[in-house]
Formats: sequence, C-alpha cells, structure tokens
Amino acid sequence: MPAVLVRGGTLDERDAAIARLAEPADAENPIAVLRTGGGMFGGGGASLGPHVVVKRAPAGCACCTGAVLFRVALLGLLRSSSPARLVVELGPDAHVETLEAQLQGGSLGRSLRLVGRVDLDAAPGLQALTWPAGGP
Repeated sequence: MPAVLVRGGTLDERDAAIARLAEPADAENPIAVLRTGGGMFGGGGASLGPHVVVKRAPAGCACCTGAVLFRVALLGLLRSSSPARLVVELGPDAHVETLEAQLQGGSLGRSLRLVGRVDLDAAPGLQALTWPAGGP
C-alpha cells in the first residue's frame, strides 16, 4: 500500500495537506491517516469525507519513545480500515529519517511502500499536492 509522510508546517497547513491528499473522494478506496502531531483536525479548513479514517497515535515521539505504541496504533488502523492509501502526519520536529526507516523495514516494509514525503516547511503551498508517481 502506498504511504506518504506529511510533516512540518502549522496544524492548519497539515490539515489542508491531508485534505488535499484525500482527494478525490472514493468510498471504495479508503484513506487511513495516522495522526502523530498535535491536534486532531482542529484547523478551520480541513474537510474530510467518510472515505478517510483517522486515528491518533499515542503521545510521544513516534520514532523514539513511542516506537512500540506507534506501531500498535498503525497496525490497528490498517487492520480496522483496510485502506488503499496511508498518510502519516508528523509534527514539525519529528525525526523523519528514523520513522521512514521503521516504515520501510521488517513487516511494515512488506505491507507499505513509502512513495513520498511532504515537508511543509521546505515547500509551502498546496496547489500541486497530489500522490507521487507510484501512488494509487
């Protein structure tokens, strides 16, 4: 399953990026969102349809102190929603390289295909935000 990491920016910017990645709405191909950063779609502009399943990962750094809890939350989300695509939302100060290695290694690496990273601090603006080649 293709997966994209969204990191950086403000809560509103991450919400907007996730909403953009959730387009087009397709009930037959649900999208799972694992939220590890702050908030829970608390921004003003996020509008997600019923085809998007959101789960909040437990508090703590997703790649350091929360590694086991992160994996449990992720696997639970994948089992319960059977998504076609996955978005992992990270706060602005996450250790992205470590998390990417976790997603690409072991049993997760056999189930997920990391197809991109959206770094809102490096490339502001969501006009052309779509799933990278190799996505769904």
